[in-house]
Amino acid sequence: MTNLEPRTEIAFNNILFATDFSPASEAAFAYAVAIANRYHSKLIVAHVISIDAFDLIAADSAATMLKQAQQQAREKMDQLLGPRLLQGDRYQSVIAEGMVAKVLVEMIRRDRIDLAVLGTRGRQTFKKLLLGSTAEEIFRVASCPVLTVGPKTSSVPAKTGLRHILYPLEFAPDSSKAAEYAVALAERYDANLTLMNVKQDMPLSASKSEQFTKPVESWIEDHIAQGSNLRNRIRFERGFGSATVAILDFATKESVDAIVMSVTRLDPVMAAHLPKPDTAHEVVSGAPCPVLTIR
Repeated sequence: MTNLEPRTEIAFNNILFATDFSPASEAAFAYAVAIANRYHSKLIVAHVISIDAFDLIAADSAATMLKQAQQQAREKMDQLLGPRLLQGDRYQSVIAEGMVAKVLVEMIRRDRIDLAVLGTRGRQTFKKLLLGSTAEEIFRVASCPVLTVGPKTSSVPAKTGLRHILYPLEFAPDSSKAAEYAVALAERYDANLTLMNVKQDMPLSASKSEQFTKPVESWIEDHIAQGSNLRNRIRFERGFGSATVAILDFATKESVDAIVMSVTRLDPVMAAHLPKPDTAHEVVSGAPCPVLTIR
């Protein structure tokens, strides 16, 4: 029997799930619970009451409305967590007020969160903070990976966990933290891992016969231990044209269970003023599976 080298491990000791109590966030909650159970994590369930709604209301009326919003939030939180609230060592509920993204990012820092889980119904419900979106602002500045469950994702995680993970990358070499998470998750779940490199300056109809053996072999040597069985479950896919289209088409056709992506780190002020959605934002909005973004 071959002695395998130790697996690449990541720790999700503390998971933050942010909810607005919508059906979209309920779908994301199922994924948060599944991951917390897999990693034996503490799960903090948070709802942030946006202060934006009270800006143009008289102080007395605003205070009354805030108390009502807090009471409604507590009732909905009790309904969501149910008997889990009795498991104080595993589950914790938090209701806060403020600018949603700012509060959640601070919570991630303060509570040493290892993974944040968000749900969204699509671009229209990415609440706008000036010209940016709450979800994108969070995954651009948060100190931990962010798992976003979009509107096209199944509301129930597969019972078998992750079977197929897609990791879009650029051959640079690849020194991103996202690579570590893609490998660690594939090893943890015994999942297949597909590496995808998209040639954006070529049309979708371009020939895919070109070989990329050396870059792929180099990536494998840099990121996967010699004795890991993952080396037998890895494949390479070449995409052409739009990166968003290539990634989403492959994820849909191949029944991918999770997409792991690297995103550019931005200053919080810049993140709140993003002029237009980029590939990461578009993939998160249109993916048929959860998307894990890592700065």
